[in-house]
Amino acid sequence: MSAPSTTDPAITAAERAGFDLNLIDCNLALSPEQRLLRHDAALELAQELRKAGEARYAQPAPAPAKAR
Repeated sequence: MSAPSTTDPAITAAERAGFDLNLIDCNLALSPEQRLLRHDAALELAQELRKAGEARYAQPAPAPAKAR
């Protein structure tokens, strides 16, 4: 797979908008299984943070919107 041209308007717009294209490239270099494992770890962290926030402030955080 060849690297995208840096003169591509979409790439230029993404860079100007602040997208970390190196991070995207690194994630795309992972296997689908590796990406799923990273997602699961991030989801677990988010759930732990939600529980900690609920315990700290003694009120439940709003439930996230369901994916379509």
